[in-house]
Amino acid sequence: MLGDLDGANSTIDFIPDSANLSILSLRKCGIVGQFPSTPPTLPNLTYLDLRSNNLSGQLQLLLPYKSSRYLYAGDNDFSGRLPAEFVQPSLALDISYNPFINGLLPNNPTDRKLSLNYIGTAIDTSRAINSENLTLLNCLHMKECNRKYYTNAITSFAVNCGGKQTIYSDPLPITFDDDTTDLGAAGFHVNTSMQWVVSHVGSDPFRESPRFVNTSQVILGTDMPELYQTARTSRSALWYYIVGLSTGKYTVQLFFAEIVIEKPGKRLFNIDIQDRNIKTDFDITKEAGGFRRPTNITYEVTVVNSVLKIHLHWNGRGTCCIPYEGAYGPLVSAIRVFRPESPNNSPPPARPVSAPSNDDKRRGVVAGIAALCIAAAVISSSVVYLWWKWVALVKHPNA
Repeated sequence: MLGDLDGANSTIDFIPDSANLSILSLRKCGIVGQFPSTPPTLPNLTYLDLRSNNLSGQLQLLLPYKSSRYLYAGDNDFSGRLPAEFVQPSLALDISYNPFINGLLPNNPTDRKLSLNYIGTAIDTSRAINSENLTLLNCLHMKECNRKYYTNAITSFAVNCGGKQTIYSDPLPITFDDDTTDLGAAGFHVNTSMQWVVSHVGSDPFRESPRFVNTSQVILGTDMPELYQTARTSRSALWYYIVGLSTGKYTVQLFFAEIVIEKPGKRLFNIDIQDRNIKTDFDITKEAGGFRRPTNITYEVTVVNSVLKIHLHWNGRGTCCIPYEGAYGPLVSAIRVFRPESPNNSPPPARPVSAPSNDDKRRGVVAGIAALCIAAAVISSSVVYLWWKWVALVKHPNA
C-alpha cells in the first residue's frame, strides 16, 4: 500500500506477477503512461486502487481483475467502453473522472444493489436512470443543462450529512436535508427535489468500512448539538455538488465534530471548494479543541456556472486503526450554503459557543473603567456648576 507520493513519475511496469498478492493500493503515486497490454497476473487480488494517477489505455485492460471485491480506477485517463462484466453486485467499481470512458450503462434490476461510481465519464445512462436524475447529472458534467435549473435557480442549500432531515429556526426555519443513502464502497446519490448530489469512493481493504457514524453523547459548545451527532465519512474521497445556484457570491459553512477517533489517534484530510484547496491536513479535534467538540469552517466563493463542488479527501496521513481498523478519511457533519446579502438566508446559530478570551476580558475591564470615569466626570461637573450657582445667588441675591 503506497499513496500520496511526491517526486518523479513512474510507470506501473514494476508490478510483477504474484500468486500471493491480495491487496495493491497505488493511489496518487505519480504513475503515468499506458496500462500494460499484458497486465500483471494477480489471481488472488481482492483490492486494487489506482486512483488519482495519470494512467491511460482501454478500460478493458483491467478485466483480469474483475473478480476482485474493490477496483478503484477513478481520476485517470482510461478510455473505451465500459465492459458489462464490471457491472456486478460483487464488485465495487470506481471509474469516475475518466472523461473518455463511454458506452451504455446496463439496465439494472431494482433489487440488485451495485457499488458503481461513474460521475465524470461519458457513459450513456439514459436506459438505467430516470430522466430527472439524468438531467441533473448532465448539469454536473457541464453538458446541456435543463433550462429549469437556470429559470428556477436556488440561492441556498443545507444538508445534515449522514443524518435525518433537521430543522432549526433563528429567526426563520432552515431545513437541513436528509442524507442517509448508503453509497456502498463506491457510488453516488442524486437528490432531484433539492438539486444536489453526494458522491463517495473508498473502503478499507482489511475491514468493511462504515459510511455513517453517530454518537448518542451530547455535543457541548453549540446550540444545535443534534447536527453534530451524525456524520458521513469515507476512506478516500467525498464530494457534494449543489446544482442550479444562481450566479453570485455565496458563503459556504462546513460543520465538523470528531465523534470517532480519540487520542492518540488523529484524523487528517484535505478540503477543496471549486477545485481550490482551502485546508490541508485538517484535524477536527485540534481545530475544535477536543473530542466531541464542534467546529465550523466558513468560506466565501463565487459561483458562475450554476454548480458548487465541495471535495473532502484523505491525503494518506494521520492514524489508520484507532479505535478500529479503517478509522480514517474525511468526515463531515453538515453543510450549508447561502447568499450573504439575503436577509432570508442569515446563518443559523451553529458556531461553537466559547468562553471569552483573556483579551476580551481585558477589553471589558478597560471599557468598564472608562465608563466609570466618564460618569464621575459628569457628576463632578454637575456639582461644580451647582456650587457656582449657589455662590452667585448668595453674593447677588437681587440678581
